[in-house]
Amino acid sequence: MPFQRILRPRVLNLEDMVKLHQQTITSYDLHSDIPEDTRNSFERLRTLCTYGIFYYDAFTIAYDLCWLVMEQAFRERFIIYFDRKIPFVNTQSGEEDTLSVQNFEEVYAAFHQERKYCGKGWRLKIKTTGKTMVFRATFSDLLKWARSEGLLCGQKNFGIEEVYRESRNSAAHPEYHEKSPSASIHAISTLAEIINRLWGYDTPGGRLYPAPLDREVLVLAWMDKKAEYNTPIVIKGNVLATFDPPGNWQCLIVLAVYGSEGVSEFDVNYERTRFPTELLWGPGSTREALEWLKINQPKPDTISSLDRLVVLRIHEGRVSLPMRPEIALARLADRREGKWFIIKADDPNNALVHVRHINNGSDCSDSKSIPSCPVGSVFDGTWNEMASHLANEFRITKPATITNAEIPSCFRFNVAPDVEDD
Repeated sequence: MPFQRILRPRVLNLEDMVKLHQQTITSYDLHSDIPEDTRNSFERLRTLCTYGIFYYDAFTIAYDLCWLVMEQAFRERFIIYFDRKIPFVNTQSGEEDTLSVQNFEEVYAAFHQERKYCGKGWRLKIKTTGKTMVFRATFSDLLKWARSEGLLCGQKNFGIEEVYRESRNSAAHPEYHEKSPSASIHAISTLAEIINRLWGYDTPGGRLYPAPLDREVLVLAWMDKKAEYNTPIVIKGNVLATFDPPGNWQCLIVLAVYGSEGVSEFDVNYERTRFPTELLWGPGSTREALEWLKINQPKPDTISSLDRLVVLRIHEGRVSLPMRPEIALARLADRREGKWFIIKADDPNNALVHVRHINNGSDCSDSKSIPSCPVGSVFDGTWNEMASHLANEFRITKPATITNAEIPSCFRFNVAPDVEDD
């Protein structure tokens, strides 16, 4: 055998390492609308992380500083959000008061030095809902306030916000420890997403607060289950005219995120898809689908991937698949028995797992690091109580039109025995 040269991986020199590290760090940026003080602290943090190439402990220092910069951002957002006029309500007397401040230190002083609002029924008034919350100007309170105002969202994010509080406390009361470059960079990327979100900006491709997803007009096509080719396929609407295989094909036209999980198992009556999918037409033949597309020319849109509202029920020991609230409202009288649940979830499968835990009487915790299912339990009760809650809290009153538009069940994965699937 002729001699073959073994190619060794190229070892980066110091200059290359610095450039690569800087490119990674600078990819996490803040929106131009973020105030200067917070931006300056963030820039200093990124610079410090870069110095870790020369002084390894700088990675640990940058990691710890992340959580203090996060608290600074929450404090500054709080002051700006209320235009420096903080509203308080006394729930005992009904009295309202406004605390005029220039910075968050004055808010903190009102509780911990002047003690003006300590006890005696004083609570912070939430601008978006008019409701009130206990507030003592701590970082934990700022986290709860931001979520109450809708500045933070996502059920998985809600579950890890406690980690931010613990990390901030560890940074404020430190013990000697070490953090890797990857941990430092991960913390900075988290910080960038949170700060941008506090000012109303999502992150394209973000881990925590991704920008809205693009939905396209898609055609779901399948043949009879006895046919040789019996796997549903997903076709983009604008290329359906080129789809001309032999045999008789049936189609649905939907708005969906192309390539996302569960689209080929679509069912209009249950939330089987990872992201919200909307029925536009069908079922019918490919020829009819082409005619409908030509006449109606549906447009793509965008959809949020967080805080999806779904409804489930437990009846006779079985759990229904998640459904849209409008579908639950359309249930006929003989399908309304049992206990109903309104759940917020980023993924409807998380809601299904959570209600199955309730049905089985089991703990949602898989480990100490995952305290519970990443969902928000909004309500549970009878069908009538559920319908009333949807109307009062979410203004959802109109039932959906029940159809049989679905991918045939022979193409779908079997569900567990304790799960109800019509």
